[in-house]
Amino acid sequence: MPTILRWHEPETSKEEKRLILKLDLCILFYTCLSFFIKYLEQTSVTNAYVSGMQKDLHLHGKELNWITTYYNIGIIVGAPLSTPILTVISPAYWLPCCTLLSSLFVLFMYKAEQVSTLYGLRFATGLFSSTIMAGSYYLIGSWYRRSEIHRRSAIFTASSFAGSMFSGYIQAGLYKSMNGVDGLASWRWLFIFNAILGIPVALIGFFFCPNEPRARKPWWMTENEHNISEMRLDEEGRRSTGRFDMSVLKRIFCSWQFYCFPIAYGMKELTCGTEMPRWMTLYLRSLRSYSPSQINAIPTSVSCSEIVFTIAASIIADWSRKPGLVIIGFGILQIYGYAVFAAWPGHDRAWLMSTYIIAGSGYSTIGPIVYGWAGSSCGGDKQLRAVTTAMITTMGYVCETLAQQLFFPVNDAPAFKPTLGYAWGLSWTIASILFASLAISACTRAFGLGFAAKVYESDQESSPEARLEVPTPK
Repeated sequence: MPTILRWHEPETSKEEKRLILKLDLCILFYTCLSFFIKYLEQTSVTNAYVSGMQKDLHLHGKELNWITTYYNIGIIVGAPLSTPILTVISPAYWLPCCTLLSSLFVLFMYKAEQVSTLYGLRFATGLFSSTIMAGSYYLIGSWYRRSEIHRRSAIFTASSFAGSMFSGYIQAGLYKSMNGVDGLASWRWLFIFNAILGIPVALIGFFFCPNEPRARKPWWMTENEHNISEMRLDEEGRRSTGRFDMSVLKRIFCSWQFYCFPIAYGMKELTCGTEMPRWMTLYLRSLRSYSPSQINAIPTSVSCSEIVFTIAASIIADWSRKPGLVIIGFGILQIYGYAVFAAWPGHDRAWLMSTYIIAGSGYSTIGPIVYGWAGSSCGGDKQLRAVTTAMITTMGYVCETLAQQLFFPVNDAPAFKPTLGYAWGLSWTIASILFASLAISACTRAFGLGFAAKVYESDQESSPEARLEVPTPK
């Protein structure tokens, strides 16, 4: 089998392969399910909007933008607070609880009769959803080797695109079969079904989501496998270290990781590329030649392509160990897409529809690489990794919220010509790709693990059983 397609390193023992399989079946499977539910809940509003919610609740102007904004504010407030809690409270309890609470608030949305109710419920949903994305990346970074992180992060991210896809499929099906059942419009049934799907996922988390490798052994892992999981991180100088004491602030604010990765992700989100399926949905509705079911179903092609490209890019990043070059290579697709949108060939329907797919595919590859790169670059300092991951999420949602309000208002869709939205997106696409690929690569070479390495060395001195040295970054 070609090296690039291998799921393990060539020298991996049978015992370690068995451990990796368990990690994938328990950690990766659960985090993918929870992220799938998060994006199912996050994108359902757009599907509900074009399936009757706009008419029933008398929405107008930028109110769809504001519904999204209140959700984003919840994540902006929640991520920096809830994600560091994972270093104190076991992820086995905290992550499933957040999934359960967010699903309950989604359920309440089916009773909304005015937009102000949606604002409050979307804020609460975002508040409890904030831990799911950053917390899952934190958990993946706690268990996998550097050579394994990118493709796991990609599969995790791909589950969000699957959630976006299934939201469209579910709403298309509900519009045909459930519209008016028990006196409820199909868009109200969408929120009920989302909650029904989310609650079992939370219950799965209580059984299969583990703590960190240095904590108590999960029930599905043998003692030998638990020892191997610790050894794997020891070999890379990423043994879980970093005490929650007065040195935390110094370790975090004196690190380059805390600044570079959130800035890179924030610049990426200024392009609002995550809204690509929504823009395609609004474009199809503006043509007035598609049924509500088609308007919900056709944009899922964007998410389907994003899944393929995200996994492909991260496999290449793991294989090449050059995430910066991978970002440049796939980022060209997003540059092309925004250049086409800025010109807006409105007469060519096929060209525009294919460009939504291409631009979304390019955008989707950058996020998981940045998150995976951050997780491996923070070494064994779990507080630095948790706070950095939380700040990546927060910075991303802050930038995306501001940009979509100022440059991509829904009443100017789909061309966004009054605000020059796509020109704005094109400029930040180029800037984000250059920063992520060049600046972070330079910091990695210049500083290595930085403070994370010092923390590791300090912990080594006080831990007689650990004798491995911190590897020099390549």
